[in-house]
Amino acid sequence: MDDSNIPPNQPAITLPPLPSKQPHHPTPRIHPFSLIHPSSLPLIHPTATVGAFCLIGPNVTISARTTLLSHVSIPSNTTLGTDCTIHPFSVLGGPSQALADKSQPPNTGKLTIGNSCTIREGVTCNVGFSAKGTVIGNGCLLMANSHVSHDCVLGDEVILVNGVLLAGHVTVGRGAIFAGMGGTVQFVRVGEYAYVGGATVVSRDVLPYSMVKGYRGRTVGVNAVGLKRRGWTGERIQWVERALRAVLRGDQEELSELVERVGSTGKDDLMRVVDFARESEIGLCSLHEKVSGGAKL
Repeated sequence: MDDSNIPPNQPAITLPPLPSKQPHHPTPRIHPFSLIHPSSLPLIHPTATVGAFCLIGPNVTISARTTLLSHVSIPSNTTLGTDCTIHPFSVLGGPSQALADKSQPPNTGKLTIGNSCTIREGVTCNVGFSAKGTVIGNGCLLMANSHVSHDCVLGDEVILVNGVLLAGHVTVGRGAIFAGMGGTVQFVRVGEYAYVGGATVVSRDVLPYSMVKGYRGRTVGVNAVGLKRRGWTGERIQWVERALRAVLRGDQEELSELVERVGSTGKDDLMRVVDFARESEIGLCSLHEKVSGGAKL
């Protein structure tokens, strides 16, 4: 370069200081492009990871080894257990969509999600009105665009396939599965290890171990495939199958006979079905006409 072209007495150029290598937040596992409410910063475990463009509101607890990949919104009052993975565009802990209940100010309920849960893209879970709030158990899988409304309680290992919509105050037992685009009305109970078929709208309680299908869910059988995957024997499944039929027909004589003949393990299964039916306040999904007669469940 020819120094003769530089004017005399030219002031020296001062470069701005290099940006600090320290992240915006006090933990290197929180991306600097995410916004965290000050009350939630101490509640994020050092081994948790918050990816880019996440929005975390007040009173949010994120436990050990849980990962928010990116673009996750948690408005308020939410607890995430350990080893969870939350995928982009999920909204967890948003206010309830119930229009009738004006007794509670917005964003005062809570949402609790257990350990080892996977929340896929576009899932929404609302806080509850009750003291218990909305609860999702351990090991649950909520696939893309599913919705869990206020005050729902999901047991462990529940699976909601894409597009499943649960209305308010729904209870889902351990290991139950909703196939794609299924849903419920309010206050429905779904028993443990039950299976709700695709595009099925459930408006009555679903017995444990049963399979419900059709637009207005009808009981069409026992969830044999799901129970076999759980290690159940064929004989055990047959006892439950007979119990489901007897309960839905109101056949007290057959139920009494089953309880007397079945072994201890089978008796526990039968009593879960019977007790669930006795506690129902909105009725049970009735037998489909094709199996309401003598056909095998």
